[in-house]
Amino acid sequence: MAMTLHQLKIFWAVAQAKSYTKASKILGLAQPSLSQQISKLEDELGSKLFDRGFSKINLTDAGEYLYTKAEQIIASIGEVEEGLKEFSKNTRGILKVGMLSSVARNILPTTMQLFSNILPNIEINVLEVTPTEAIDLLYARQLNVAVVAEDSLAASNLSFAKKELFVDPYVLAVSKNINLEEITHLKDLNEKQKNIVSSSIVFEFGSQHKKRIEDWFKKNLNTKKVIAHTRSYEVALSMVEAELGVVVLPALTALIGFGKSYDVNLYQTDLLDRRLVSLTPKQNEYLEPAKSFISCLVEAGKKLNLPKVKSSPEILKGISRKLKIS
Repeated sequence: MAMTLHQLKIFWAVAQAKSYTKASKILGLAQPSLSQQISKLEDELGSKLFDRGFSKINLTDAGEYLYTKAEQIIASIGEVEEGLKEFSKNTRGILKVGMLSSVARNILPTTMQLFSNILPNIEINVLEVTPTEAIDLLYARQLNVAVVAEDSLAASNLSFAKKELFVDPYVLAVSKNINLEEITHLKDLNEKQKNIVSSSIVFEFGSQHKKRIEDWFKKNLNTKKVIAHTRSYEVALSMVEAELGVVVLPALTALIGFGKSYDVNLYQTDLLDRRLVSLTPKQNEYLEPAKSFISCLVEAGKKLNLPKVKSSPEILKGISRKLKIS
C-alpha cells in the first residue's frame, strides 16, 4: 500500500513538534492514532523514521530525508489548494476580450489599470476583431467580453447581456490645411482644396453603416468622387492627412492613443452618435471576472477624452453643389 498524504502530514507534524503529544494537539488527533499511522508508514516504507527517546524523538537519516521532501510536498499542495480556491472564486485565470483596435488602444489601458486593482491575478487576452467576428466568437465561447457598436447588433444577439459604455459622435475629417470655419465664400477654396473636399473615402464594412455615410455625403457634400475603399480607420485618416480626400468616421478613431491624435480637422455632423456597448453571455453577466471588467470599461469610458471636434460650419451643407471641379 502506498504512502498517503494523510500519513505524510502526520509524519511532518510529529517531526516538526518532536513530540507525539504536541503533534496530536496540533492535528486534533488522538496520540494512539498518530503512533499507529507512523508505525504503518514505517512498515510501508521499510525504513525506521524516528529514534524514540525518553523526553523527545529524533529523526533517523531516512526520517531526515523524508522530512525535507515532506516539507516541500506539503508546501506545494498548500499552494495548489489556495490557487484552486482562487479559481473557484474566478479571481485567477484568463479573460478573453474582443474589440476593434481603435477602441482597444484608447479605452483598454485605463480599463486594465482599474481592473488590476480589483482582480490582479486575471490575465487579459485581447483580440482585435470586427463586430461580426466578435459576436461569432461570443457564440463559440471563445470570447468572454466583446465591445461593439450598438448599431452593429441584430435582433438575434439578444442572448447577450448588453451594457452601454460611452457615446462616440460621427465627424467629418478634413486636412489640417483646410479650415472650413474660416471660409465664408466658396471662392475662398482654391482648386486643390475643391478637389480634396469633393473626394471621399468609403469604408467597406456594415451595409447599413456604409449607406448612412453615403447618404450623408450626398446630402451635405454631393460628393460623387470616391478615391478609395478601405476597412481601416487608420488608412482612411492617413489619406486625409495626405490631402487625398475627406472621410466621415467616429471621433474616437482619430485618437492614436495616449492623448495623441491624427493631424486633421474634425467637424460635427448630424449623424446619430455611435454607441459603444459591452456584450457578454447572459449567464456570465453577474459573475467574475466579466462583471468587474465591464464595470471598469464603464469607468474608463467616463474618463475618455475624445479629440477636439469643431462645430459644423455653415458652408458645409451643399458645398459641392456650388463647387466647379475642373
